[in-house]
Amino acid sequence: MRCAGDGLSRLSLCGSTNRRQIMRNPLSMAGYALLSIPILLTACGGGGDGAGNWPVLFPAPAPTQTPPPQPAPVATTQETCAIFAGASLAGAALKEATLVPAAAGAAEFCKVTGTLHGTLNFEVHLPTVWNNKLLYAGGGGWDGSINITPVSPSGATAGYVLVASDGGRQGNALDASAFLNNPTAQADFGYLSIHSVHEVTKEIVRKRYGSDAEFSYFEGCSNGGREALIQATRFPNDFDGIVVRAPAYSFTELFQAFVANGKALAAPGGQLNDAKVSLIGKAVTTQCDALDGVSDGIVSNQETCTFNPVALRCTAGDADTCLTDAQIATANTIYSELKRKDGTTVYPGWGPGGEDQGWPLWVTGSAIGGTGLQFQFGSGLVKYWVTGDPAFDVLGFDPEFYSAGLRLAATTLDATPDLRSFFGQGGKMILAHGTNDWAISYKGSIKYFNDVATTLGGASTRDASMEFFLQPGVQHCAGGVGPDTVDLVDAVAKWREGGAKPSMQNIVATKLDSTTKTPVLARPLCRYPTFPKYKGSGDVNSADSYSCQNS
Repeated sequence: MRCAGDGLSRLSLCGSTNRRQIMRNPLSMAGYALLSIPILLTACGGGGDGAGNWPVLFPAPAPTQTPPPQPAPVATTQETCAIFAGASLAGAALKEATLVPAAAGAAEFCKVTGTLHGTLNFEVHLPTVWNNKLLYAGGGGWDGSINITPVSPSGATAGYVLVASDGGRQGNALDASAFLNNPTAQADFGYLSIHSVHEVTKEIVRKRYGSDAEFSYFEGCSNGGREALIQATRFPNDFDGIVVRAPAYSFTELFQAFVANGKALAAPGGQLNDAKVSLIGKAVTTQCDALDGVSDGIVSNQETCTFNPVALRCTAGDADTCLTDAQIATANTIYSELKRKDGTTVYPGWGPGGEDQGWPLWVTGSAIGGTGLQFQFGSGLVKYWVTGDPAFDVLGFDPEFYSAGLRLAATTLDATPDLRSFFGQGGKMILAHGTNDWAISYKGSIKYFNDVATTLGGASTRDASMEFFLQPGVQHCAGGVGPDTVDLVDAVAKWREGGAKPSMQNIVATKLDSTTKTPVLARPLCRYPTFPKYKGSGDVNSADSYSCQNS
């Protein structure tokens, strides 16, 4: 017989037998009562909520209240900086990690220092307020120290992660002795240090900010300019945009010219005192200054300045107001192409202008005790890299005899004009060079610019990703009579990120007062081969009074 109905009905209709059995056993009766409770509760729809008439016999416990999750404590800028101190990351040993407070013209940042394989030192500045970009600042000379201050003003003020390194050695920038029979130091300085440190820096950036830099840039002058071109040719994926200033891109050729100039000065009667140097500088200005439409002390139309030191030949004996034949020969050595015995060009020579400011330091050495920086750098290459003989007499160096050693050194030190891979991944490059540079000739940059076009198959292909600017009157990297302050990091970033070529950005170069740091003159930055020509009226110190013209 099947029972039907709700719980109570089923107890009435079908439970008589069971009730009789249970009544005979009091324990069974108690068990029956317990078994009946869930049935009663089910039948009455629960208890105590007004849905039924049965009281709640076993009220359910109140649900446990789970507290809401608390946000993790936010680390302070000091704490996010301190985590790098003493850490090991990407093969580097990190040393110092110091939070540097904001100061005049500089925002707060975390300074991190570190080293790779014990000899390659680097420094990274992590801004508290980051622009999601990275800027690597190149070195100078034979490196040996860290200079993290960018040449372009925006590099230090726009919120970049800043990076710099010492080339893999520590010491005087003129001292090349660390490279003697030292393949690790040679490789680091020659081509590897920037890339190695950049790889570490990317890990530091990820750890600090939780993401990669959106854009990475490089800016360097002199050896830093060589480093820039090494990066573009050997590691084309490291940087999105590169600013190359006065690059020593071919150490082996440039330094041969340094030695040749030193030999000319050391020849009997070949030395030039400061009065003779000043005489040459003034003669160049007198002859070539007005070629740009105004006499303002700046030779801007360099292409048509064809100064010949023969015009200063002594006619009545040696004097500070003229040049002897031996001194004319020295000047001609500096201005002329350096050639091999077979007639091929090693180095294009220097253009006239700014001798009175540049030669005492770089050529004659009168400003530093008698040996110019050119010859000091050239001697370092000869002694510690090519001949391997610290006692070698550099005045007797024969580059033809040591041609094999020079070629071997070039495989480590020199940059090629092959920028196809860098341009192919979207990289943009700005090349700039001062026309009064007596460390590295602007003619070398003209040659490199033309060689890039040849390598890429034409000027139009090159010009889609590279632009070149001469800076009239500017000495090596900075200084001189011309406007030497120009923000090329900002220009290359706008090009890479927004597509506006630098030549279309109306870039102005300025000369700042050494005390007040306010502009005292300005010129438009003109794409090679144009130069800033005076319009014929207006303030000669204003950029608005000039336009970019061909010779």
